[in-house]
Amino acid sequence: MGCMIVTDIIYRLQKKIAQTNAKIEKIQRDMETKEDLKTVALSTSKVNYLDPRITVAWCKRHEVPIEKIFNKSLLAKFAWAMDVDPDFRF
Repeated sequence: MGCMIVTDIIYRLQKKIAQTNAKIEKIQRDMETKEDLKTVALSTSKVNYLDPRITVAWCKRHEVPIEKIFNKSLLAKFAWAMDVDPDFRF
């Protein structure tokens, strides 16, 4: 009987160790990803490479609020593109 209790305790401890190791690995991967993406400005392509009329037309076609794509300053910067038709093609 005592042997079964010890075996059960060992099993539970090994399970907790495995779970903790999995959490540590996930945190390490997340930290590496965060470090790798530090130098990447994710909004750069929206500002510098995509014609805002294309983005606005896409949002209108798919009923996505433009505020989900452009922040307040970009909305002001691209105000000229907001009246584009949903069927706009570049």
